Amino acid sequence: MSGGAESEGRKTKAFDLLASVAAFARENGIALNDPSLVARFITDAERRLKAALSDPTLIHGSRTERLFEATLLSLGKFRLLKTEDVGRVHAADICRAPDFRVVLEDGEQWLVEVENVRCKEPFKQETRMSAAYLASLQSYADTVGAPLKLAIFWSLWNIWTVVSPDQFRRPRGGLRITMQEAVVANESGRLGEVTIMTRSPLRLVLGAAVDMPRSLSPEGTARFIIGCAKLFSGDIELTDVRERKLAEVLFLYGEWQADGPFAVMDDGQFAGVEFVAKPEEPSDQGFDGIGSASRIFSRFYAAQTIEGDQVIQLHGKTAPEWFAPLANWDFKNSKLPLWLFRMQPPAADP
Repeated sequence: MSGGAESEGRKTKAFDLLASVAAFARENGIALNDPSLVARFITDAERRLKAALSDPTLIHGSRTERLFEATLLSLGKFRLLKTEDVGRVHAADICRAPDFRVVLEDGEQWLVEVENVRCKEPFKQETRMSAAYLASLQSYADTVGAPLKLAIFWSLWNIWTVVSPDQFRRPRGGLRITMQEAVVANESGRLGEVTIMTRSPLRLVLGAAVDMPRSLSPEGTARFIIGCAKLFSGDIELTDVRERKLAEVLFLYGEWQADGPFAVMDDGQFAGVEFVAKPEEPSDQGFDGIGSASRIFSRFYAAQTIEGDQVIQLHGKTAPEWFAPLANWDFKNSKLPLWLFRMQPPAADP
């Protein structure tokens, strides 16, 4: 199929649904023109859908795959990102397609299998993979000539790591890796991962509208209409659009605790409230880490897809505009001072 009109039409047709119906019809010996096909398919689909929705491992795993995709789209350091494990695969050997294919900015291709890990003990996070499962992924990667990577989401810590599985293979062909080992071997810097540092505190000031009633009771209850919202790095107001947007992201989804509201007074009059975000234990070097880009985005994604301990959506919004400005940030003149750190795994032994 080619041509713009045909492509637009393709988007509106139920190709995936038709493929599912066709597979069901073939498995059950039903002709596509059989009048009972639709009702029988819906009955079967309802049963399987209810089972899927009651399977927490499937739900959390599927959400994590979508989170990985959305994170890469938001980091933006790739030339192509494609879901790899869809459609039929015909191969001479037994193999399993990993979840994604990523073409990096330098043209190298990765095949990425996504894993969601959540162990009960915070400081004993590890994951294992059977020899058969790992071999099936590796067979596919070897066949298409692209390296295999494991993208592991350590959900209790909200941390992404991307590692090469070879160094963690066990003698019998399986895999075992702890979170500490994965952090050291993390290759996610190739995908745009970066740790963001800035000066504290970050302040959000909600100013009271001066032409409307405003008051602060002796008990500390404020009554006012918000007239403006200002963001500050320390005592310096951020007015540039890019600086304000990034500061807002860091304030809302970064790792610093935000305290408040605190009353703001001006010549003895109540003028609004402020919230102050700062690290629990500030360093003496003049700047502090507020989080990695992927961890910040993961919090944003969780706010859209998680309610309590329940998954309420698999898909959330992406935010490609959040981290793109970091590529050409004016580190010398910006009122929002930044320090960026990109982690690299140790060089492989010769």
